[in-house]
Order: sequence, then C-alpha cells, then structure tokens
Amino acid sequence: MPAASSPPRSETVVAAAVLATVSSVLPGFLTGGLAVQISEEFDVSESIYGWALGSFFLAATFGSVTLGRIAQRVPVRIMISVLVLISATSQLVIAAFANSFALFIGCLAVCGFVNAGNQTAVNLLLGQAKLSRLGLAVAVKQSGMPGASMLAGLAVPAVALTVGWRWAYAIAAVFAMMAAVGVRRLPTTTVSQQTSRVVSTRHELVLAAVAGALLAFAAGALNSWTVTSGVDAGLSEGVAGLMLSVGAGSGIALRLAWGFHLDEMLHRPFAVAAATVAVGALGMLLLGFRSPPAHVIATLLAFGGGWIWPVFTNFGIVRRNPDAAGAATGVTQMGVYGGVFSAPLITGWLIETQGYGVMWTVVAALAIAGATVAWRVAEAF
Repeated sequence: MPAASSPPRSETVVAAAVLATVSSVLPGFLTGGLAVQISEEFDVSESIYGWALGSFFLAATFGSVTLGRIAQRVPVRIMISVLVLISATSQLVIAAFANSFALFIGCLAVCGFVNAGNQTAVNLLLGQAKLSRLGLAVAVKQSGMPGASMLAGLAVPAVALTVGWRWAYAIAAVFAMMAAVGVRRLPTTTVSQQTSRVVSTRHELVLAAVAGALLAFAAGALNSWTVTSGVDAGLSEGVAGLMLSVGAGSGIALRLAWGFHLDEMLHRPFAVAAATVAVGALGMLLLGFRSPPAHVIATLLAFGGGWIWPVFTNFGIVRRNPDAAGAATGVTQMGVYGGVFSAPLITGWLIETQGYGVMWTVVAALAIAGATVAWRVAEAF
C-alpha cells in the first residue's frame, strides 16, 4: 500500500470514484427500474409510488450543501467509505425487512441523504488529485450514473423476474461494501481542505443549480418512467427494462467519447451541455407516441442527448473550483437533486391525469428551458 504522502495513481483515483458513484446512486435508479414489481407488491399507484422515487432525491437535496461543506473538512476517503457503508446497511434493511411502503421510503431517504455527501466528496477527490486529464476523469466518473441506470434495467429480467426485486437491493448492498473497501485503500490527501475557497460567485453557482434542476427533472423522468412507459406502449416488462439498460449504455458511450476531448475542447462546457440537451429533448417528445418501435428509437435519442449533460456541467464546476469542488458542487447538486426529486411526483400525477403523451411533452419543454439557462451561464465556467 502506498505511503500516506505519496500521490495516488490516476487510474486508482478514477476507479475508486466510479465505484463510489455507482454504489451510492444505485438505490435510486433501482427504485425506478423496478417500479412495476415494487408498486405491485405494495399496491400503490404511479403518483403514490412517485414518493418512493422522490424520497431518495429529496433527502439528497437537504443534505447536499451541508455535506458538501463537511467534505471540505473531513478526509475524503474516510467520508466516502463511511457514507457508502451506511447506504449498504439501508439497502440490506430494504431487502430483508421492508414489509411496508413507509419503511421502504424511509430507507431510500437514508440512501439519498448519504448519496449527496458521497457525490460532493467524489468531486472533491477528483479536483484535489490534480489529474492531467481532469475532463476524462470527470467523464468516466459521470458514466457511473448511467452505469447505475443500466444495472437497474438489467435487474428487471435478471433479478426481479427470477428471484424477486428484493434481491436486487441485497446485491447492490454487497457492491457498496466492495466500493468502501476500494476507497479505503486510497492514500490520504495532502491538500489543506479547510483553507480551500470557492472561486465561482454565489450568483454563478445558483444559476448553475437552476439549470441543473431543470435538466435533472428531465433526466429523472427518463429514469423513473422509461420502463413503465414502454410497457404502456406495448413492450414486455423484460424488453422495457432492457431498453432502459440500452439507453443508459448509449449515455455511457457518449460520455466517455466526449471525455477524451473535454480537456482540449474550445467551447464552454455548459454551452455544449445545452446543445446536447436540445437533441435529447426531441427524443423525450417522441417518447409520448404510444408505439413500441417509436419508444425504442426515442429511448436511445433521449438518453443519448438528454443524459450526458452532467459531464459538461460537473467538468466546468470542478475545473473552476478544483480545491473546493465539494462545497461548489454541493450548491449546484442541490438543484440537481431538487429536479430529480420533483420529477417523479409531478410526472406521476401527469401520467394518472393526462397520460404519458402529455407527460413526455412537459418533460421535453423543461429540458429546453434548462438548456437555455445553461447557455446563459456558460461564460462563468
């Protein structure tokens, strides 16, 4: 094991960042991917189930700023590993003891709260590592988000339809424990975290948070209802879950492809994010058509364009605030979590009252609004 003062290798840092990212956000994505099976067992409607989807991100909204500041004062590897283990414990409770919908929501809220702290700490880890290819590192780390969604989609045919949905959370808990071990093996940082200051102004960070809220609303709707919307359009449960994985896979490929060019890119990251979201919004609009072939094509377009923006926004924020990335992204991520929290609640109500067609139209419109705000704040990052 390296000495405490020796800098960690780039590959080690990025691998730990990806493991921690996937393991802490996976419970939220599992709740979306397994919506059909879980809602049937607890006998709740889409609008009520939206609270389960939202509880994860509501808790993250409340924890983001505070835990982001704490990340600046606690050794990063210790904070990440402890939070990931708390998430693992909560998922084991879901798997073994969550016999009521209220307990299920409570455990998800715990997972969401610690996820907020984990994401800001991982961003700080990347910023402090002084990586020569920060853009690529952020892209790889952000690929963990659609990676978690892809795993959630695969969990439908591979786990939920074979041994039951609870086993998906049990497996995710084991994965989280493995991530904690990997993070603990990192050497301690030599950066003085307490003296690091945020470079971006409060106004810039708030605008970035607003853009993130709108864009995350659209992304949250994609994760929450792609499977159930596919089933409603005529796809089987297994195929609909598989399409969630395929859509997420396309997001991973595009995030990584962009990552190789981020560090040399001449355009502002937020401006590129706005352009890609405009493409994804078209796919979201097409999801409203109740046709299996249209749903398949629209899923690829929506995920490919509408789910890669976090690579650009997080890269811009971390690059601007490398030694205070925890505090800076704590502010911006609050907007992201707020958007993802409200998405299943509002869209669930829209589905029940207006149908999937209207819901996807609203989601596409909000994605365009978020792209507009991102374009406006692009010069700051």
